[in-house]
Amino acid sequence: MRTTFALIFSFLSTVGLANQGQTDYLFQVQNAPPAQRIAIARKIYNEQIIHLDSARAILSLNRLLNRAANIHDVSLQIFTLVSMSDYYKELNGHHENEALGYLKTAMELALRYDDKESEAEVYNNMGQLYYKQNKFPQAFEYMIRANNIIQDNIGYNHYANSARCLYDLGYIYYDFGNYKKAKEYLSQAIKYPFSNSSYAIRTYNTLGLAFREMKQFDSAVIFFNRALDTANAVHDVPWIGIASGNVGFVYYLLKHYDRALPLLQTDYTLSMESKEWASAANTLCILADMDMEKNNINGATAKLNEAGIMLGWQEDNRPYVAFTLKKAKLFKLQKRFDSAFIYMDSVRRMMNTINQRRDALVFSQAEQKVAVELHLSAIKLLEIEKSKSVLVRNFIIVVILLVLIIATQFIFRQQLKQRKNKELLNHAVLQLNYYVESVREKNEMIDRFKQEIEHLNTLPEYDTMQREKDEIEVKLKQYTILTEDDWTEFRQLFEKVQKGFFNKLKQRYPDLTPAEQRLLALMKLNMSRKEMAGMLGIALDSIKKTRQRIRKKINVIDDDELEELVASL
Repeated sequence: MRTTFALIFSFLSTVGLANQGQTDYLFQVQNAPPAQRIAIARKIYNEQIIHLDSARAILSLNRLLNRAANIHDVSLQIFTLVSMSDYYKELNGHHENEALGYLKTAMELALRYDDKESEAEVYNNMGQLYYKQNKFPQAFEYMIRANNIIQDNIGYNHYANSARCLYDLGYIYYDFGNYKKAKEYLSQAIKYPFSNSSYAIRTYNTLGLAFREMKQFDSAVIFFNRALDTANAVHDVPWIGIASGNVGFVYYLLKHYDRALPLLQTDYTLSMESKEWASAANTLCILADMDMEKNNINGATAKLNEAGIMLGWQEDNRPYVAFTLKKAKLFKLQKRFDSAFIYMDSVRRMMNTINQRRDALVFSQAEQKVAVELHLSAIKLLEIEKSKSVLVRNFIIVVILLVLIIATQFIFRQQLKQRKNKELLNHAVLQLNYYVESVREKNEMIDRFKQEIEHLNTLPEYDTMQREKDEIEVKLKQYTILTEDDWTEFRQLFEKVQKGFFNKLKQRYPDLTPAEQRLLALMKLNMSRKEMAGMLGIALDSIKKTRQRIRKKINVIDDDELEELVASL
Protein backbone atom coordinates (compact mmCIF):
# COMPACT_ATOMS: atom_id res chain seq x y z
CA MET A 1 0.00 0.00 0.00
CA ARG A 2 1.19 3.50 -0.71
CA THR A 3 -0.87 5.25 1.90
CA THR A 4 1.94 7.30 3.37
CA PHE A 5 3.38 8.10 -0.02
CA ALA A 6 0.11 9.28 -1.48
CA LEU A 7 -0.76 11.15 1.70
CA ILE A 8 2.43 13.06 2.32
CA PHE A 9 3.96 13.62 -1.05
CA SER A 10 1.85 14.92 -3.83
CA PHE A 11 4.66 17.14 -4.97
CA LEU A 12 6.60 14.78 -7.13
CA SER A 13 3.82 13.63 -9.36
CA THR A 14 4.14 16.40 -11.89
CA VAL A 15 7.80 15.88 -12.45
CA GLY A 16 8.50 12.53 -14.01
CA LEU A 17 5.90 11.53 -16.51
CA ALA A 18 5.96 11.54 -20.29
CA ASN A 19 9.26 12.74 -21.70
CA GLN A 20 7.74 15.84 -23.22
CA GLY A 21 5.67 16.76 -20.18
CA GLN A 22 8.40 16.16 -17.63
CA THR A 23 10.32 19.31 -18.42
CA ASP A 24 7.11 21.30 -18.18
CA TYR A 25 6.42 19.93 -14.71
CA LEU A 26 9.94 20.68 -13.51
CA PHE A 27 9.59 24.19 -14.93
CA GLN A 28 6.25 24.56 -13.14
CA VAL A 29 7.75 23.56 -9.79
CA GLN A 30 10.87 25.66 -10.20
CA ASN A 31 8.97 28.83 -11.13
CA ALA A 32 6.29 28.49 -8.47
CA PRO A 33 6.53 30.74 -5.38
CA PRO A 34 8.66 28.94 -2.74
CA ALA A 35 5.74 28.71 -0.34
CA GLN A 36 3.66 26.82 -2.96
CA ARG A 37 6.26 24.39 -4.34
CA ILE A 38 5.53 21.59 -1.89
CA ALA A 39 1.78 21.84 -2.44
CA ILE A 40 2.22 21.73 -6.22
CA ALA A 41 4.60 18.79 -5.92
CA ARG A 42 2.16 16.85 -3.73
CA LYS A 43 -0.56 17.24 -6.33
CA ILE A 44 1.77 16.15 -9.12
CA TYR A 45 2.94 13.07 -7.24
CA ASN A 46 -0.49 11.89 -6.10
CA GLU A 47 -2.07 12.32 -9.50
CA GLN A 48 0.71 11.02 -11.75
CA ILE A 49 4.03 9.74 -10.42
CA ILE A 50 2.50 7.00 -8.27
CA HIS A 51 0.87 5.61 -11.41
CA LEU A 52 4.17 5.25 -13.33
CA ASP A 53 6.23 2.09 -13.57
CA SER A 54 9.11 1.96 -11.09
CA ALA A 55 11.86 2.93 -13.55
CA ARG A 56 10.08 6.08 -14.76
CA ALA A 57 8.91 7.02 -11.28
CA ILE A 58 12.43 6.77 -9.82
CA LEU A 59 13.85 8.71 -12.78
CA SER A 60 11.29 11.48 -12.18
CA LEU A 61 12.12 11.64 -8.49
CA ASN A 62 15.86 11.85 -9.15
CA ARG A 63 15.34 14.70 -11.61
CA LEU A 64 13.22 16.52 -9.11
CA LEU A 65 15.89 16.04 -6.42
CA ASN A 66 18.54 17.53 -8.74
CA ARG A 67 16.27 20.45 -9.57
CA ALA A 68 15.63 21.11 -5.86
CA ALA A 69 19.38 21.15 -5.22
CA ASN A 70 20.00 23.52 -8.16
CA ILE A 71 17.49 26.08 -6.88
CA HIS A 72 18.73 25.63 -3.27
CA ASP A 73 15.31 24.69 -1.93
CA VAL A 74 16.15 22.61 1.17
CA SER A 75 12.53 21.85 2.04
CA LEU A 76 11.95 20.53 -1.47
CA GLN A 77 15.13 18.41 -1.24
CA ILE A 78 13.97 16.86 2.04
CA PHE A 79 10.51 16.31 0.63
CA THR A 80 11.91 14.54 -2.43
CA LEU A 81 14.24 12.35 -0.38
CA VAL A 82 11.39 11.23 1.86
CA SER A 83 9.27 10.54 -1.20
CA MET A 84 12.01 8.44 -2.76
CA SER A 85 12.36 6.50 0.48
CA ASP A 86 8.65 5.86 0.61
CA TYR A 87 8.59 4.75 -3.01
CA TYR A 88 11.41 2.25 -2.43
CA LYS A 89 9.65 1.02 0.71
CA GLU A 90 6.49 0.27 -1.28
CA LEU A 91 8.28 -1.51 -4.16
CA ASN A 92 7.95 -5.26 -4.32
CA GLY A 93 11.07 -6.96 -3.04
CA HIS A 94 13.64 -5.97 -0.44
CA HIS A 95 14.40 -2.29 -0.84
CA GLU A 96 14.36 -1.27 2.83
CA ASN A 97 18.08 -0.42 2.88
CA GLU A 98 17.70 2.01 -0.05
CA ALA A 99 14.66 3.55 1.62
CA LEU A 100 16.50 3.97 4.92
CA GLY A 101 19.46 5.58 3.17
CA TYR A 102 17.26 8.32 1.67
CA LEU A 103 15.65 8.95 5.06
CA LYS A 104 19.04 9.32 6.75
CA THR A 105 20.13 11.85 4.12
CA ALA A 106 16.86 13.75 4.62
CA MET A 107 17.41 13.75 8.40
CA GLU A 108 20.91 15.22 7.99
CA LEU A 109 19.45 18.14 6.03
CA ALA A 110 16.59 18.64 8.48
CA LEU A 111 18.97 18.76 11.46
CA ARG A 112 21.47 21.00 9.65
CA TYR A 113 18.84 23.59 8.82
CA ASP A 114 16.81 23.09 12.04
CA ASP A 115 13.68 22.19 10.06
CA LYS A 116 11.44 20.76 12.77
CA GLU A 117 8.56 19.89 10.47
CA SER A 118 10.82 17.88 8.17
CA GLU A 119 12.52 16.29 11.18
CA ALA A 120 9.16 15.06 12.48
CA GLU A 121 8.24 13.82 9.01
CA VAL A 122 11.45 11.84 8.64
CA TYR A 123 11.23 10.31 12.11
CA ASN A 124 7.67 9.18 11.40
CA ASN A 125 8.67 7.57 8.11
CA MET A 126 11.65 5.87 9.75
CA GLY A 127 9.28 4.44 12.32
CA GLN A 128 6.99 3.04 9.63
CA LEU A 129 9.96 1.53 7.79
CA TYR A 130 11.28 -0.18 10.92
CA TYR A 131 7.77 -1.42 11.69
CA LYS A 132 7.56 -3.02 8.26
CA GLN A 133 10.87 -4.75 9.00
CA ASN A 134 9.48 -6.01 12.36
CA LYS A 135 12.05 -3.89 14.22
CA PHE A 136 9.48 -2.82 16.75
CA PRO A 137 11.61 -1.03 19.39
CA GLN A 138 13.11 1.24 16.71
CA ALA A 139 9.67 1.77 15.16
CA PHE A 140 8.13 2.98 18.41
CA GLU A 141 11.18 5.04 19.29
CA TYR A 142 11.15 7.06 16.07
CA MET A 143 7.38 7.52 15.88
CA ILE A 144 7.25 8.70 19.49
CA ARG A 145 10.07 11.12 18.70
CA ALA A 146 8.10 12.47 15.74
CA ASN A 147 5.04 13.13 17.90
CA ASN A 148 7.16 14.73 20.64
CA ILE A 149 8.64 17.17 18.10
CA ILE A 150 5.18 18.04 16.78
CA GLN A 151 3.77 18.51 20.26
CA ASP A 152 6.69 20.46 21.80
CA ASN A 153 8.16 22.42 18.88
CA ILE A 154 5.44 22.86 16.26
CA GLY A 155 2.00 22.32 17.75
CA TYR A 156 -0.56 19.92 16.34
CA ASN A 157 -2.72 22.84 15.15
CA HIS A 158 0.17 24.19 13.04
CA TYR A 159 1.37 20.90 11.53
CA ALA A 160 -0.23 19.80 8.26
CA ASN A 161 0.07 16.06 8.88
CA SER A 162 -0.90 15.86 12.54
CA ALA A 163 -3.83 13.52 11.88
CA ARG A 164 -1.66 11.12 9.90
CA CYS A 165 1.20 10.95 12.43
CA LEU A 166 -1.21 10.43 15.31
CA TYR A 167 -2.99 7.70 13.33
CA ASP A 168 0.27 5.91 12.48
CA LEU A 169 1.31 5.75 16.13
CA GLY A 170 -2.20 4.87 17.29
CA TYR A 171 -2.42 2.03 14.77
CA ILE A 172 0.83 0.46 15.97
CA TYR A 173 -0.35 0.61 19.57
CA TYR A 174 -3.58 -1.08 18.48
CA ASP A 175 -1.67 -3.72 16.54
CA PHE A 176 0.31 -4.50 19.68
CA GLY A 177 -2.81 -4.83 21.80
CA ASN A 178 -2.40 -1.60 23.80
CA TYR A 179 -5.95 -0.49 23.08
CA LYS A 180 -6.06 2.25 25.71
CA LYS A 181 -2.99 3.96 24.27
CA ALA A 182 -4.32 3.43 20.74
CA LYS A 183 -7.61 5.09 21.66
CA GLU A 184 -5.71 8.05 23.12
CA TYR A 185 -3.76 8.79 19.91
CA LEU A 186 -6.61 7.96 17.50
CA SER A 187 -9.10 10.13 19.43
CA GLN A 188 -6.62 12.98 19.13
CA ALA A 189 -6.06 12.30 15.42
CA ILE A 190 -9.73 12.89 14.49
CA LYS A 191 -9.50 16.45 15.89
CA TYR A 192 -7.32 17.53 12.96
CA PRO A 193 -7.97 17.66 9.20
CA PHE A 194 -7.31 14.48 7.22
CA SER A 195 -5.10 14.85 4.17
CA ASN A 196 -7.19 12.30 2.26
CA SER A 197 -10.26 10.11 2.70
CA SER A 198 -8.20 6.94 3.08
CA TYR A 199 -6.65 8.12 6.33
CA ALA A 200 -10.05 9.31 7.57
CA ILE A 201 -11.56 5.86 6.97
CA ARG A 202 -8.60 4.07 8.55
CA THR A 203 -8.58 6.29 11.60
CA TYR A 204 -12.31 5.93 12.29
CA ASN A 205 -12.15 2.17 11.68
CA THR A 206 -9.12 1.57 13.91
CA LEU A 207 -10.66 3.69 16.66
CA GLY A 208 -13.79 1.53 16.38
CA LEU A 209 -11.62 -1.59 16.66
CA ALA A 210 -9.95 -0.25 19.82
CA PHE A 211 -13.34 0.47 21.42
CA ARG A 212 -14.55 -2.99 20.37
CA GLU A 213 -11.58 -4.70 22.00
CA MET A 214 -12.29 -2.75 25.19
CA LYS A 215 -15.91 -3.99 25.09
CA GLN A 216 -17.23 -0.44 24.55
CA PHE A 217 -19.57 -1.56 21.79
CA ASP A 218 -21.72 1.58 21.48
CA SER A 219 -18.65 3.73 20.79
CA ALA A 220 -17.29 1.07 18.44
CA VAL A 221 -20.46 1.14 16.31
CA ILE A 222 -20.36 4.95 16.17
CA PHE A 223 -16.85 5.03 14.69
CA PHE A 224 -17.39 2.04 12.39
CA ASN A 225 -20.39 3.90 10.96
CA ARG A 226 -18.28 7.04 10.50
CA ALA A 227 -15.78 4.95 8.53
CA LEU A 228 -18.64 3.46 6.51
CA ASP A 229 -20.16 6.90 5.77
CA THR A 230 -16.79 8.21 4.59
CA ALA A 231 -16.20 5.13 2.42
CA ASN A 232 -19.66 5.50 0.86
CA ALA A 233 -19.01 9.19 0.16
CA VAL A 234 -15.91 8.37 -1.92
CA HIS A 235 -17.22 5.03 -3.27
CA ASP A 236 -14.35 3.05 -1.71
CA VAL A 237 -15.75 -0.45 -2.27
CA PRO A 238 -13.21 -2.46 -0.20
CA TRP A 239 -13.67 -0.22 2.81
CA ILE A 240 -17.46 -0.25 2.45
CA GLY A 241 -17.23 -4.01 2.86
CA ILE A 242 -14.73 -3.90 5.75
CA ALA A 243 -16.62 -1.24 7.72
CA SER A 244 -19.93 -3.04 7.15
CA GLY A 245 -18.37 -6.25 8.40
CA ASN A 246 -16.99 -4.53 11.50
CA VAL A 247 -20.44 -3.20 12.42
CA GLY A 248 -21.88 -6.63 11.76
CA PHE A 249 -19.21 -8.24 13.96
CA VAL A 250 -20.24 -6.04 16.91
CA TYR A 251 -23.85 -7.18 16.49
CA TYR A 252 -22.54 -10.74 16.23
CA LEU A 253 -20.70 -10.35 19.55
CA LEU A 254 -23.91 -9.02 21.08
CA LYS A 255 -25.74 -12.05 19.58
CA HIS A 256 -27.98 -9.80 17.49
CA TYR A 257 -27.66 -12.19 14.56
CA ASP A 258 -30.55 -10.78 12.52
CA ARG A 259 -28.84 -7.37 12.44
CA ALA A 260 -25.38 -8.83 11.94
CA LEU A 261 -26.17 -11.16 9.00
CA PRO A 262 -26.88 -8.61 6.18
CA LEU A 263 -23.86 -6.50 7.16
CA LEU A 264 -21.54 -9.52 7.19
CA GLN A 265 -22.89 -10.71 3.85
CA THR A 266 -22.18 -7.26 2.39
CA ASP A 267 -18.63 -7.48 3.75
CA TYR A 268 -18.10 -10.92 2.19
CA THR A 269 -19.50 -9.92 -1.21
CA LEU A 270 -17.49 -6.69 -1.51
CA SER A 271 -14.30 -8.31 -0.13
CA MET A 272 -14.53 -11.01 -2.79
CA GLU A 273 -15.05 -8.39 -5.50
CA SER A 274 -12.02 -6.42 -4.23
CA LYS A 275 -9.94 -9.59 -3.75
CA GLU A 276 -9.50 -8.80 -0.07
CA TRP A 277 -9.07 -12.46 0.78
CA ALA A 278 -8.20 -12.08 4.45
CA SER A 279 -11.29 -9.95 5.07
CA ALA A 280 -13.52 -12.36 3.17
CA ALA A 281 -12.09 -15.37 5.04
CA ASN A 282 -12.55 -13.70 8.41
CA THR A 283 -16.18 -12.90 7.58
CA LEU A 284 -16.77 -16.52 6.51
CA CYS A 285 -15.48 -17.66 9.94
CA ILE A 286 -18.03 -15.44 11.67
CA LEU A 287 -20.86 -16.63 9.41
CA ALA A 288 -19.78 -20.22 10.05
CA ASP A 289 -19.96 -19.63 13.80
CA MET A 290 -23.48 -18.25 13.40
CA ASP A 291 -24.37 -21.43 11.48
CA MET A 292 -22.96 -23.53 14.33
CA GLU A 293 -25.05 -21.59 16.83
CA LYS A 294 -28.08 -22.61 14.75
CA ASN A 295 -26.74 -26.20 14.50
CA ASN A 296 -26.26 -25.83 10.74
CA ILE A 297 -23.18 -28.07 10.59
CA ASN A 298 -23.13 -28.45 6.80
CA GLY A 299 -23.30 -24.69 6.24
CA ALA A 300 -20.51 -24.05 8.77
CA THR A 301 -18.33 -26.77 7.19
CA ALA A 302 -18.68 -25.29 3.71
CA LYS A 303 -17.87 -21.77 4.87
CA LEU A 304 -14.80 -22.84 6.85
CA ASN A 305 -13.49 -24.92 3.93
CA GLU A 306 -13.77 -21.88 1.67
CA ALA A 307 -12.10 -19.66 4.30
CA GLY A 308 -9.22 -22.12 4.63
CA ILE A 309 -8.54 -21.97 0.90
CA MET A 310 -8.43 -18.16 0.90
CA LEU A 311 -6.19 -17.99 3.97
CA GLY A 312 -3.72 -20.19 2.11
CA TRP A 313 -3.14 -17.22 -0.20
CA GLN A 314 -2.03 -14.97 2.69
CA GLU A 315 1.42 -14.46 4.18
CA ASP A 316 0.10 -13.08 7.49
CA ASN A 317 -0.59 -15.90 9.95
CA ARG A 318 -2.72 -13.86 12.34
CA PRO A 319 -6.06 -14.43 10.52
CA TYR A 320 -5.51 -18.17 11.10
CA VAL A 321 -6.31 -17.75 14.82
CA ALA A 322 -10.04 -17.09 14.30
CA PHE A 323 -10.20 -19.73 11.58
CA THR A 324 -8.50 -22.37 13.77
CA LEU A 325 -10.78 -21.61 16.73
CA LYS A 326 -13.89 -22.08 14.58
CA LYS A 327 -12.51 -25.34 13.13
CA ALA A 328 -11.91 -26.64 16.65
CA LYS A 329 -15.46 -25.69 17.62
CA LEU A 330 -16.83 -27.46 14.51
CA PHE A 331 -14.92 -30.67 15.27
CA LYS A 332 -16.16 -30.56 18.85
CA LEU A 333 -19.78 -30.32 17.64
CA GLN A 334 -19.07 -33.27 15.34
CA LYS A 335 -17.61 -35.16 18.36
CA ARG A 336 -14.26 -35.44 16.58
CA PHE A 337 -12.35 -34.56 19.73
CA ASP A 338 -8.90 -35.58 18.51
CA SER A 339 -9.13 -33.14 15.61
CA ALA A 340 -10.57 -30.46 17.91
CA PHE A 341 -7.60 -30.90 20.27
CA ILE A 342 -5.11 -30.59 17.40
CA TYR A 343 -6.66 -27.29 16.27
CA MET A 344 -6.78 -25.93 19.83
CA ASP A 345 -3.10 -26.76 20.24
CA SER A 346 -2.41 -24.88 17.00
CA VAL A 347 -4.29 -21.88 18.39
CA ARG A 348 -2.15 -21.98 21.53
CA ARG A 349 1.09 -22.01 19.55
CA MET A 350 -0.05 -19.20 17.26
CA MET A 351 -1.13 -17.08 20.24
CA ASN A 352 2.26 -17.59 21.87
CA THR A 353 3.93 -16.32 18.71
CA ILE A 354 1.65 -13.28 18.54
CA ASN A 355 2.11 -12.50 22.23
CA GLN A 356 5.88 -12.62 21.82
CA ARG A 357 5.51 -10.10 19.03
CA ARG A 358 3.52 -7.90 21.38
CA ASP A 359 6.12 -7.90 24.11
CA ALA A 360 5.20 -5.03 26.40
CA LEU A 361 8.89 -4.21 26.84
CA VAL A 362 8.84 -2.80 23.31
CA PHE A 363 6.68 0.08 24.54
CA SER A 364 8.60 0.81 27.70
CA GLN A 365 12.03 0.53 26.04
CA ALA A 366 11.16 2.93 23.24
CA GLU A 367 9.43 5.45 25.51
CA GLN A 368 12.16 5.23 28.14
CA LYS A 369 14.90 5.72 25.56
CA VAL A 370 13.35 8.94 24.31
CA ALA A 371 12.79 10.10 27.88
CA VAL A 372 16.40 9.28 28.83
CA GLU A 373 17.72 11.25 25.85
CA LEU A 374 15.67 14.26 26.88
CA HIS A 375 16.95 13.87 30.44
CA LEU A 376 20.57 13.62 29.30
CA SER A 377 20.10 16.71 27.16
CA ALA A 378 18.85 18.60 30.20
CA ILE A 379 21.78 17.35 32.28
CA LYS A 380 24.22 18.52 29.62
CA LEU A 381 22.67 21.96 29.67
CA LEU A 382 22.94 22.02 33.45
CA GLU A 383 26.62 21.11 33.26
CA ILE A 384 27.26 23.96 30.87
CA GLU A 385 25.61 26.33 33.31
CA LYS A 386 27.24 24.74 36.37
CA SER A 387 29.64 27.56 37.18
CA LYS A 388 26.93 30.15 36.77
CA SER A 389 24.63 28.13 38.95
CA VAL A 390 27.17 28.06 41.78
CA LEU A 391 27.51 31.83 41.69
CA VAL A 392 23.78 32.27 41.54
CA ARG A 393 23.33 29.86 44.45
CA ASN A 394 25.83 31.76 46.63
CA PHE A 395 24.23 35.05 45.70
CA ILE A 396 20.80 33.71 46.60
CA ILE A 397 22.10 32.54 49.99
CA VAL A 398 23.45 36.00 50.74
CA VAL A 399 20.20 37.62 49.65
CA ILE A 400 18.19 35.24 51.82
CA LEU A 401 20.33 36.10 54.86
CA LEU A 402 19.86 39.80 54.23
CA VAL A 403 16.14 39.33 53.76
CA LEU A 404 15.91 37.42 57.03
CA ILE A 405 17.76 40.22 58.86
CA ILE A 406 15.45 42.98 57.62
CA ALA A 407 12.27 40.88 57.45
CA THR A 408 11.07 41.77 60.93
CA GLN A 409 11.53 45.50 60.41
CA PHE A 410 9.95 45.35 56.99
CA ILE A 411 6.90 43.45 58.21
CA PHE A 412 6.51 45.80 61.17
CA ARG A 413 6.67 48.86 58.91
CA GLN A 414 4.22 47.28 56.50
CA GLN A 415 1.78 46.66 59.32
CA LEU A 416 2.07 50.29 60.45
CA LYS A 417 1.62 51.46 56.88
CA GLN A 418 -1.43 49.25 56.40
CA ARG A 419 -3.04 50.60 59.59
CA LYS A 420 -2.33 54.16 58.49
CA ASN A 421 -3.66 53.52 55.00
CA LYS A 422 -6.78 51.98 56.47
CA GLU A 423 -7.38 55.03 58.60
CA LEU A 424 -6.82 57.32 55.61
CA LEU A 425 -9.16 55.19 53.53
CA ASN A 426 -11.92 55.33 56.13
CA HIS A 427 -11.51 59.09 56.37
CA ALA A 428 -11.62 59.41 52.57
CA VAL A 429 -14.77 57.29 52.42
CA LEU A 430 -16.46 59.55 54.95
CA GLN A 431 -15.42 62.67 53.06
CA LEU A 432 -16.57 61.29 49.73
CA ASN A 433 -19.91 60.18 51.14
CA TYR A 434 -20.37 63.67 52.62
CA TYR A 435 -19.47 65.20 49.27
CA VAL A 436 -21.92 63.00 47.34
CA GLU A 437 -24.66 63.69 49.88
CA SER A 438 -24.11 67.44 49.53
CA VAL A 439 -24.41 67.09 45.75
CA ARG A 440 -27.68 65.25 46.13
CA GLU A 441 -28.99 67.96 48.47
CA LYS A 442 -27.89 70.55 45.91
CA ASN A 443 -29.82 68.67 43.18
CA GLU A 444 -32.92 68.65 45.38
CA MET A 445 -32.59 72.44 45.78
CA ILE A 446 -32.24 72.78 42.02
CA ASP A 447 -35.46 70.85 41.53
CA ARG A 448 -37.25 73.20 43.91
CA PHE A 449 -35.84 76.23 42.05
CA LYS A 450 -37.08 74.82 38.75
CA GLN A 451 -40.54 74.30 40.22
CA GLU A 452 -40.57 77.91 41.45
CA ILE A 453 -39.59 79.14 37.99
CA GLU A 454 -42.34 77.12 36.36
CA HIS A 455 -44.78 78.57 38.90
CA LEU A 456 -43.60 82.15 38.25
CA ASN A 457 -43.99 81.63 34.50
CA THR A 458 -47.70 81.09 35.05
CA LEU A 459 -48.12 84.41 36.96
CA PRO A 460 -48.52 87.94 35.51
CA GLU A 461 -45.27 89.69 34.61
CA TYR A 462 -44.70 92.16 37.47
CA ASP A 463 -41.30 93.71 37.98
CA THR A 464 -40.93 92.26 41.48
CA MET A 465 -41.70 88.74 40.30
CA GLN A 466 -39.33 89.16 37.33
CA ARG A 467 -36.44 90.16 39.63
CA GLU A 468 -37.14 87.16 41.86
CA LYS A 469 -37.12 84.93 38.80
CA ASP A 470 -33.75 86.33 37.67
CA GLU A 471 -32.22 85.72 41.09
CA ILE A 472 -33.39 82.09 41.08
CA GLU A 473 -31.97 81.56 37.59
CA VAL A 474 -28.58 82.89 38.78
CA LYS A 475 -28.63 80.46 41.72
CA LEU A 476 -29.60 77.61 39.40
CA LYS A 477 -26.65 78.30 37.14
CA GLN A 478 -24.35 78.34 40.14
CA TYR A 479 -25.56 74.93 41.29
CA THR A 480 -25.78 73.21 37.95
CA ILE A 481 -22.29 74.01 36.67
CA LEU A 482 -19.30 72.48 38.55
CA THR A 483 -15.96 74.18 38.18
CA GLU A 484 -12.65 72.45 37.45
CA ASP A 485 -11.68 73.04 41.07
CA ASP A 486 -14.78 71.11 42.10
CA TRP A 487 -13.77 68.23 39.87
CA THR A 488 -10.18 68.31 41.14
CA GLU A 489 -11.39 68.04 44.72
CA PHE A 490 -13.87 65.31 43.74
CA ARG A 491 -11.26 63.29 41.85
CA GLN A 492 -8.79 63.42 44.75
CA LEU A 493 -11.43 62.12 47.15
CA PHE A 494 -12.65 59.56 44.62
CA GLU A 495 -9.17 58.15 43.95
CA LYS A 496 -8.61 57.58 47.67
CA VAL A 497 -11.61 55.22 47.74
CA GLN A 498 -11.48 53.81 44.20
CA LYS A 499 -7.74 53.58 43.70
CA GLY A 500 -6.55 53.40 40.13
CA PHE A 501 -10.05 53.87 38.64
CA PHE A 502 -9.09 56.61 36.19
CA ASN A 503 -5.77 54.92 35.36
CA LYS A 504 -7.57 51.66 34.53
CA LEU A 505 -10.01 53.58 32.32
CA LYS A 506 -7.15 55.24 30.49
CA GLN A 507 -5.24 51.95 30.01
CA ARG A 508 -8.22 49.90 28.86
CA TYR A 509 -10.09 52.59 26.93
CA PRO A 510 -7.68 55.36 25.90
CA ASP A 511 -10.23 56.86 23.48
CA LEU A 512 -12.59 58.02 26.25
CA THR A 513 -12.88 61.81 26.65
CA PRO A 514 -12.56 63.52 30.09
CA ALA A 515 -16.32 64.13 30.12
CA GLU A 516 -16.97 60.42 29.47
CA GLN A 517 -14.56 59.48 32.24
CA ARG A 518 -16.41 61.75 34.67
CA LEU A 519 -19.73 60.19 33.77
CA LEU A 520 -18.32 56.68 34.41
CA ALA A 521 -17.01 57.89 37.80
CA LEU A 522 -20.51 59.06 38.76
CA MET A 523 -21.90 55.68 37.61
CA LYS A 524 -19.37 54.02 39.93
CA LEU A 525 -21.06 55.92 42.79
CA ASN A 526 -24.47 54.56 41.70
CA MET A 527 -25.88 58.02 41.03
CA SER A 528 -29.08 58.31 39.05
CA ARG A 529 -29.16 59.89 35.62
CA LYS A 530 -31.03 62.84 37.04
CA GLU A 531 -28.38 63.38 39.70
CA MET A 532 -25.65 63.08 37.09
CA ALA A 533 -27.31 65.62 34.85
CA GLY A 534 -27.71 68.08 37.72
CA MET A 535 -24.18 67.62 38.91
CA LEU A 536 -22.67 67.99 35.41
CA GLY A 537 -25.01 70.80 34.40
CA ILE A 538 -26.33 69.02 31.33
CA ALA A 539 -29.71 67.70 30.17
CA LEU A 540 -30.89 64.13 30.78
CA ASP A 541 -30.82 63.55 27.03
CA SER A 542 -27.11 64.45 27.00
CA ILE A 543 -26.50 61.82 29.67
CA LYS A 544 -28.23 59.25 27.48
CA LYS A 545 -26.21 60.19 24.39
CA THR A 546 -22.96 60.17 26.32
CA ARG A 547 -23.70 56.65 27.61
CA GLN A 548 -24.43 55.53 24.05
CA ARG A 549 -21.06 56.88 22.87
CA ILE A 550 -19.30 55.12 25.71
CA ARG A 551 -20.99 51.80 24.94
CA LYS A 552 -19.96 52.07 21.31
CA LYS A 553 -16.33 52.88 22.18
CA ILE A 554 -15.86 50.07 24.69
CA ASN A 555 -18.02 47.59 22.73
CA VAL A 556 -20.77 46.70 25.20
CA ILE A 557 -24.36 45.90 24.26
CA ASP A 558 -26.59 47.71 26.77
CA ASP A 559 -26.62 49.83 29.94
CA ASP A 560 -26.77 46.77 32.19
CA GLU A 561 -23.55 45.44 30.74
CA LEU A 562 -21.98 48.93 30.98
CA GLU A 563 -22.90 49.16 34.66
CA GLU A 564 -21.48 45.68 35.31
CA LEU A 565 -18.24 46.68 33.61
CA VAL A 566 -17.98 49.90 35.68
CA ALA A 567 -18.69 47.94 38.86
CA SER A 568 -15.84 45.54 38.04
CA LEU A 569 -13.23 48.33 37.67
